[in-house]
Amino acid sequence: MTAFNNYHNRINKIIVMLLIISAVIIACFNASSLDVCAIEGDPAETATIGGVAGGGYEVTEYDMHAVIGKDHTYTVEENVSVNIPDTLQRIDFSIPSGTFRIRDINVEGLTFSARTASEGSSITITDPSGLSTGLHTYKITYKILEFADRDPNMDVFYFSFLLPEWRQPIADLKITAEFPEDFPLGDINYYAGQFGVQDTENRLTYKTDNDAHTVTITGAKIPENFGITMKAGLEDGYWQGALDGVWAVLAMVLIMGIVTLVLLVLWIIGGRDPRFKRTKETRPIEGVTPVDFGYIFNSELDIRDLVRLILYFATKGYLRISEYEPKRYRLVRLKDPDGEEKLFRNAYNILFEDVYKGRALEMDEIGDRLYRIGNSIRDDVAAGFSAKEMLAYTPLSRGFRIAGIILISLGLAITTGLKYSYQYISVNYAECIITGVIAALILTMICRYDDKKYSSSDDSGKAGEIIFSAIFGVLVIYVTTGIIRQTGQIIIALFVAALAGLAAFLAVIMRARGKGNAALVMRFRQLRRFIYHPTPKELLENYLADENYYYDMLIYALTFGAEETWAISFLTLDVPEPDWYVDEIEGHAFTNLRDEVTTIDYARDLRSFVRTIETAYMDMMRRRRRNA
Repeated sequence: MTAFNNYHNRINKIIVMLLIISAVIIACFNASSLDVCAIEGDPAETATIGGVAGGGYEVTEYDMHAVIGKDHTYTVEENVSVNIPDTLQRIDFSIPSGTFRIRDINVEGLTFSARTASEGSSITITDPSGLSTGLHTYKITYKILEFADRDPNMDVFYFSFLLPEWRQPIADLKITAEFPEDFPLGDINYYAGQFGVQDTENRLTYKTDNDAHTVTITGAKIPENFGITMKAGLEDGYWQGALDGVWAVLAMVLIMGIVTLVLLVLWIIGGRDPRFKRTKETRPIEGVTPVDFGYIFNSELDIRDLVRLILYFATKGYLRISEYEPKRYRLVRLKDPDGEEKLFRNAYNILFEDVYKGRALEMDEIGDRLYRIGNSIRDDVAAGFSAKEMLAYTPLSRGFRIAGIILISLGLAITTGLKYSYQYISVNYAECIITGVIAALILTMICRYDDKKYSSSDDSGKAGEIIFSAIFGVLVIYVTTGIIRQTGQIIIALFVAALAGLAAFLAVIMRARGKGNAALVMRFRQLRRFIYHPTPKELLENYLADENYYYDMLIYALTFGAEETWAISFLTLDVPEPDWYVDEIEGHAFTNLRDEVTTIDYARDLRSFVRTIETAYMDMMRRRRRNA
C-alpha cells in the first residue's frame, strides 16, 4: 500500500462520510420538497371546495362568491349548507392546490385545521358544534394569489369553481364571479359536466351583468363529480401586479456575482504572491536543507521532512541505509555530523541514541525516534522562518481566505433559499444552513490540499484537491438543480454555478506569501520544472562538476514525485552506486533482463524506503493515539 493510502486513511473516511451525508441530505430535501412546495400542481386541476365526508350527509346549498382582482387574485367566500343525519367526528373539504399561493384560509366560528400539499390541500372541521345532527352552514374563506403569466403572447384567466371530484349531489347551487371593469366578459368560455363530459342536460343557467361586471351561475340537482370551470384568453399584460418571483432569480445572480467580485478585490488587495523574475535553477538551493521544505511551503514540519533528513544524513555519509528484507530497513551509524548546525547534530544524536558507531538502528525503533526528533527540532526550524517576509501565509491573505469561504457558503445558502422565494413558498431554512455548512467544510479541505500539493512527495495533495473539488461540484449541481426545479431558469442556474466555481477558485488561490518566502518558493518551483524537464547540456555540465550531483538532486526529485523522471535522465551517464544504500537481499537489486543496477532501480528503492518509513511512522502514531 502506498504512503498516500496509509497516511490519508482517516481523511478517506471523512470523504466517504461527507459523500454519504451529501447524498442523504439531497435525498431528504428532494423528498421533503413536496411538502415545502405545498400548493404546486397543474392549473387545470385547481378548484374550489370538494367535499370529502367523514360519514353520510346531504349538501342542500352551495353558494360561492369570488372577486377576481386585477392583480390576478381570487378572493373567495364559500357558504356550504350541509344536512347531517348523524353526528360526525370530522368533516373534510378540499381547497385549491395548484401553481399559485393560497392565504387567509378560515372557517368562520369553528375550530379547524388546514393542510397544504402538492397532491391536494384541505381543511378539516373537528368542532363538535359544527358536526352535530341537523343543518349546518360552513362559511369558508380564502384568497388565491396567482403568479405572473410567462406566456409572451397572452395572459390567461382560468378558474374551476366546482371540482369534478365533488362527491355529493348539490340541491341548489349559486356561483357569483365579480370581475374588474375592463375584463372582457364576452370572451369567457364555460365548461361544466361530470368528469370532463359537457353538461348535455343544461342544468346550469349563466347570467352576465355588464354593469355590475359579474357572471352568475345557478343550478339545481347538481350530481356528484360535476365540475364548473371558466376560462378566457386575455391580451398580454392584462394582469398587473401579480406575484412575480423574478426578483429572486435576479437576486441569485446578483448575490453570487457580488461574492465573486468581493473575492476578486480581496485577491488583488492581499491574496496574491509577490512577483519575481524567474531564474533557472539546476542545483540544490543554497542555505536551505530538505528538512526546511515543510515550513517553506506550509509552515509545518511533518514526517516527509524527517524522512528527507535521514536521506540528507545518508548522502553526507553520516549513515547507511540497509534493506535486509523486502521493505525492512536498518540505519547503520557512521561518522558524526560534527560540521553541521546544532539542529542537525541534535537530530542525529536522538536518531542514534545508545547506538554505537558501525552498529544499526532497527526499523521498529525508527518511528518513535523520528517523533522525538520532530518535537526537538520543530521550534528551531520554525525560528528560521519566523520573520514576516518568510511566512508561508501572510495574516492578511489567511483572513481574506477565511472571509472568502464564509462569503461563498453564505452565498450558496441564500441562493438555496431564494429558489423558494421565487415560488412564494416557505423557505426550507434547514436546507439553507446545511448547504452553507457543507460548502464551508468542503472549501476548507480543498484549500488545505491545494496548499500541500507542491510540498508533498506523492500525489496526496493533488488527489485530495480533486476529490473535494468533485464533492463541491456535486453540491453546486444540487443547488442549481433545485433552482431549475423551482424556477425553470436554466440559464440563471448555469450563471450561479459558474460564479460559484469562480468564487471557489479565487478562495483557493487566496494565499499570499511573504516576500522572502515567495522568492524561495519560486526558486523551488523552477527547480521542480528543471527536474521534470532537464536539458542534456545543463545536466551534463552539473554532473561533470560534481559526481554526487545525481544523488544530491534525487532528494528533491523524491520530494516532487519526479524520482523516476530524474533517474531516466541519467541512464546513459556513468553514475556511481551509492555507498550509503545497501541492498542485502540476494537477487533483489537486479532488475529483470539486466545484470547490473541502474539509476532507476535506486530511485525506486529510495521511493520505497521513503514510503515505508512514512507508513511505519503513521502506524506508530495511530498506536499512540489509541493508547493515549
